[in-house]
Amino acid sequence: MPADLDVVFVLDARFEGGVSTAVAAELKALCNDTTLRIGLLLVKAHLLGVAWPVHPAIRRFITEGRVTLLRPGDDWTCQLALIHHPVTFENLPRSALPLRAERALLILHHPMFDGAGLRQYDLDSVAANIVATLTDDLLIAPVSPVVRKSLRHHRPRFGRIADEDWVNLLDLTEWPFDPGRAPPHPDHIVIGRHARPDPLKWPEDRAQAFAAHLADDPAVEVRILGGGAFLTTLYGPSLPANWVQLPFDPEGVPEFLGGLDFFVFYHSTAWLEAFGRNILEALACGIVTILPPAFAQTFGPAAVYADAADVRATIDHFVADPQAWLAQRRKARMWAQVHHAAGLAHERLNTYGLRRNTVPPPRPARRRQPVLFLSTNGIGVGHLTQQMAIADRLPADLQPVFASMSLSLDVAHKAGYPVFYLPHHKHLKADPDRWNTVFAEELFDLIRHLQPVMLAYDGTAVFGGLANVLGEFPDLMTLWVRRALWRDVHQPFLDHANLFTAVIEPGELAGELDHGPTRAERPFVHVTDPVLHIDPVARMPRAEARAHYGLHDGQVAVALQLGSGANYELQDLRRAVVECLLGDPAVHILEIVSPLAPMPDALTGAEGRMTQLREYPSFRFSRALDAAVGVAGYNSFHEQVLGGIPTLFVPNEAPEMDSQLTRAHWAEVNGLGLCLRARHAAGALTRQVNRLLDARFRAACCQRMALLPAANGAREIADFVADYSAMIRTDRWPKDAYPR
Repeated sequence: MPADLDVVFVLDARFEGGVSTAVAAELKALCNDTTLRIGLLLVKAHLLGVAWPVHPAIRRFITEGRVTLLRPGDDWTCQLALIHHPVTFENLPRSALPLRAERALLILHHPMFDGAGLRQYDLDSVAANIVATLTDDLLIAPVSPVVRKSLRHHRPRFGRIADEDWVNLLDLTEWPFDPGRAPPHPDHIVIGRHARPDPLKWPEDRAQAFAAHLADDPAVEVRILGGGAFLTTLYGPSLPANWVQLPFDPEGVPEFLGGLDFFVFYHSTAWLEAFGRNILEALACGIVTILPPAFAQTFGPAAVYADAADVRATIDHFVADPQAWLAQRRKARMWAQVHHAAGLAHERLNTYGLRRNTVPPPRPARRRQPVLFLSTNGIGVGHLTQQMAIADRLPADLQPVFASMSLSLDVAHKAGYPVFYLPHHKHLKADPDRWNTVFAEELFDLIRHLQPVMLAYDGTAVFGGLANVLGEFPDLMTLWVRRALWRDVHQPFLDHANLFTAVIEPGELAGELDHGPTRAERPFVHVTDPVLHIDPVARMPRAEARAHYGLHDGQVAVALQLGSGANYELQDLRRAVVECLLGDPAVHILEIVSPLAPMPDALTGAEGRMTQLREYPSFRFSRALDAAVGVAGYNSFHEQVLGGIPTLFVPNEAPEMDSQLTRAHWAEVNGLGLCLRARHAAGALTRQVNRLLDARFRAACCQRMALLPAANGAREIADFVADYSAMIRTDRWPKDAYPR
């Protein structure tokens, strides 16, 4: 039978560096051939502990539908599987692979031994895992002579070493070459280097590092893309005055390289550079590149080789001889064109006997795989709103299912999602210990019944029952979507972070003021842009929205949204705010009542000037508004600010809540809103409401809000869920998976 797919890329696509970049270049070249059927099998290997997302350059191929994403439980065949990096199969997969390959190529992006002679992986074990789970025909291809040499004439027990290296390719159109660039002037020479921020990418010897990178030479500017605090740890607090550190930005590398006269790259003796993607990028731009002599076996005449102590003399030679400098630039670019152009990807595949124009067999429709969204109680619809923001953006082959302790679960049901209600112990007036036991049993049965590909939890408290159930399903992908701005009382829950496969922190506009317990954990979680259920640009146009509410020209529409009132009494303040707002005859109040709150009493004197309604999600119609008064919960705060609605924020300061006061204070300080604390309302209420109703203040507020970035982290988290739920896990050792 013909194979379902021609080529399947198998890798841990979360790596930021050269492996993912090299794969993205190959995918781009191959996807331009519409006759090729290309698949992607994502693996979660053990090397990356932090919950990094799939590399954006690879993610784009998924988003655009240019590759077929294989999922656990699928049953695919392919002609050739390209397994990038031995770490991918260093452990046996935790579940059956959704793929069988006629042939596989294991591409060694890393030497088997490092510069100190220490073994980096067991090639026999890696090959055995591949043969046992994926294919009977395995070839092993180093990415460079350096990696081939590190095998030390090793004859693997499974598979055989390919005759040709699987070198990196790149799209030369993305790496511009300026043949007319002026030669460097002796009084101002620009050298540079870029690499991921890692001490191993730098010489451990201070004198060698300073010599190679021309420390304190007033005629030389040294631009460093990918430095960091580790440099002061390596070389002391006083770094050379001519070193200019720039933040690592993969998207900005071509522009960075375009400003250099020379590219210089020296690293630790403990590090053995497998290939040097950063070096290839410099060569492609025609930069005169100076390297340690060991790189000569990889890049030949394209670069210039010198010991660190001789870098200065090498640069002086080229500065004194502009024609030699120009010739070396052309030599570098030509090397990249001949040996590493992306167009070589097709020729390379043909050497492995790829059959073309075969007709794949028909495939049954893929079953929608469940993703279980679990949320805690809360006092409103905040957790569910955030989860629906993610669920609404998942691909069609995933089925969101909601299980919640919230009394507002009906909003998910009305949105068309399957729901399961798991009552909180406060609703049942139950003993917490006994409740945890029952909750664990119900959740265990629900997971066993649904067989979800991921469990996504939204809440601050990690209950004992939840912790016990997660321990029962160690191979289930689990995600904790955990907001910031915690109070200190919640600190103990951070100890449960290691129960989850990944932790994501939805971004906070006021994050710079966050000094709560989660701040110290931020380097270990993935932080996104602020999450919104509805994108501000997707809201109803103003004229239609005002017609929806029956508003006419000249009315100043002010929304009043004070939440459920379940744990913070605001009724007296509500009355005072309404009376103050109605002091302006142009104001019409739209009181949008929480799904969990009783309908408030109508206020005397507000007849005809105040409309009470339940509406979810009300943000869809918010262009009708001129201003708002409301609490500063995560969702409402970011909707108001990013939606350009001047708002008087009344933070809910109940001790079990996150720090809404921090958000409200940040908005006021930055001219993006106003803050009114309920306990401090006397004397401040009239002043703050009058400021809100001042048209000049509102206009200035809107101008500032319009300058804020328009990104929505909901799409990023949805992509994260889609990708991680498709990953095959090889990140657990058998002894960890099966404890005694």
